Amino acid sequence: MLKTGGIRRILNVRYPQPIIYERGDRHLNTDTYQSALESTKDSIEDVNKAIGISLGSLTLEKLIASAITLVICILVIWIIMRIARRISAHSRLSESLSRFILKVLKITLEFMAILIVADSLGFNVTALLAVFSLLGLALSLSVQNCLSNAMSGITILLTRPFEDGDFIEAGTVSGTVRDIGLIYTQLCTIDNKDIYVPNSDLSASKIVNYSREPQRRVDLTFGADYTCRPEQVKAALHNAVSLVPGILPEPEPFVRVSGYGESNIDYTVRVWCKTADYWTVYYDLMEAVGAAFDAHGVSMSYPQMNVHVLDTPKSAKKD
Repeated sequence: MLKTGGIRRILNVRYPQPIIYERGDRHLNTDTYQSALESTKDSIEDVNKAIGISLGSLTLEKLIASAITLVICILVIWIIMRIARRISAHSRLSESLSRFILKVLKITLEFMAILIVADSLGFNVTALLAVFSLLGLALSLSVQNCLSNAMSGITILLTRPFEDGDFIEAGTVSGTVRDIGLIYTQLCTIDNKDIYVPNSDLSASKIVNYSREPQRRVDLTFGADYTCRPEQVKAALHNAVSLVPGILPEPEPFVRVSGYGESNIDYTVRVWCKTADYWTVYYDLMEAVGAAFDAHGVSMSYPQMNVHVLDTPKSAKKD
């Protein structure tokens, strides 16, 4: 059994002549073993040249200095991130955009800290950057969809078509925005289901934001029988509007005849309310109109057909 003091001592072993040891059916050719060692030595030297460091050059002083450098880098990162969080808290940026900027800043600082520590250990930083560049290129080719979602996420964070807490409709999905991530946006539907929508799909579809404006308009259409006078119907509708507390006085409620159907006259009611009260006003007004029609004697029509039977002339019966 060979006892050596390190890798280089093992690699420098020389045998005066080929010796073959036999043990059962196994043969160990020292020439083959020597060739394998030489090949390993060349590979290690190539790696050493690539990264610019030799294992023998790592001294205790260098390790201590690198450890101190690492601690300083961690302390500096902590201070910078704390300052950045305070600045972000007092800025006008959205919460999602602030989180994204802080994440990017932290990753950048950590990467710089790795390079600084590697340089203190004696690594060739230029070669490391080249290696990271090649790895990044290969990774980008394999995760093109993720990169597309990431770029779309950045676009959404910068353009801000919606923010956390907004109720939006995009394509075939709708819900309240819970979180805008770099790859996905989390929506919570009305029936309390979480949907994770890829950002590329959101940026490519039409987005309707129902929460951006402080006020919304409620549009409803009601049908009344032709036997009811328009003034009577409009008075009933105005009465129903006055009974709903969430309706705003300005802009003024709109009640007009909007169409004549086959069996009824259509009346359109448009009122304004706060965005948070939209559905409450919607359903309250629906119920109030029914009660107001009953109170004012307005009958709501339904599809019907009037058939008129004409007497046939006697001459036609004889024929």
